[in-house]
Amino acid sequence: MKRFGRMVRQRWQRWLQRRIPPSRKVTLDQRRIFIFPTGYGFLFLLIAALLFIGGINYENNLLLGFSFLLVGLFLIAILHTFRNLAGVTLVAGGMRPGFAGARGALEVRVQGGAHAHRSLWLRWPAAVAEEVSVEPGQQQSLWLSVRLSHRGRQDPGRLRVETRYPLGLLRSWSLVDLDHLCLAWPRPLPGGECPASGGENDAGQQHQRGGNEEFEGLRSYVAGDSLRLVDWKSYARGRGLNTKQFSDPAEGRLWLEWQRLPGLDPESRYSRLCFWVLELDRAAERYGLVLPDGSLEPDLGPLQRERALEMLALSGEGGG
Repeated sequence: MKRFGRMVRQRWQRWLQRRIPPSRKVTLDQRRIFIFPTGYGFLFLLIAALLFIGGINYENNLLLGFSFLLVGLFLIAILHTFRNLAGVTLVAGGMRPGFAGARGALEVRVQGGAHAHRSLWLRWPAAVAEEVSVEPGQQQSLWLSVRLSHRGRQDPGRLRVETRYPLGLLRSWSLVDLDHLCLAWPRPLPGGECPASGGENDAGQQHQRGGNEEFEGLRSYVAGDSLRLVDWKSYARGRGLNTKQFSDPAEGRLWLEWQRLPGLDPESRYSRLCFWVLELDRAAERYGLVLPDGSLEPDLGPLQRERALEMLALSGEGGG
């Protein structure tokens, strides 16, 4: 039975992939919208059927007329419930990262069509739905919560957009893949000594890394050097094309290094480095980051923290 259920889900997903392929901008139309009666709608139809049977048995035209009225109202509700969703455009917006095990958020922009769209509910799988209404030609932005299960980029799944407006007799919905990813930073792991080299206690070790704070001198221009570093004044004086060299002194700068955390599994190393990134940022220390697949030059401030956390999140293409 489980195998059969899994096979049905796989075929459903493949059908959805063909029917509503991934796109960062999707306009809902007849091909992308599903509609089905709600429990209240089925009860409504049952009452109409009972009234019809009663009207026939007792030859009561009033009951028959009321039954036909209910069925006609139900048919009109089909049109209006579908129309309330048709023409809505969903656009992938911004992203708010978070730590693994917590929650992030993804922005979805809802653009109205030629008419107003009322009481639309949007949510990612296993998340809380948010309601929005859009006026004709206008746009609303929603930040929808995303559960971050592991480090790295995460696909929240298909966005469910649903409406039961105006009477609640029918449920009209669509499952849209906005190709929208959320970034999860490593979960901070406190403890241990700071896995850093450099700083005041390591001042004798001069790191031979390019910097931009202390001018060292000039060297001959090499193809690929940044044009911002070319000494144009000396070139204008006929002294040839030279490149300025700068360096950052090792003293007072810390390098958080992957290799200084032996004995820990990779994910624990990322988590420990994440903890020290936050600690050094809180202490306003200038720090850099050295990982197996790249490095980040020492700096401080919110932008440096964001770069370091993003680098830890994406190193090794995440932990998922």
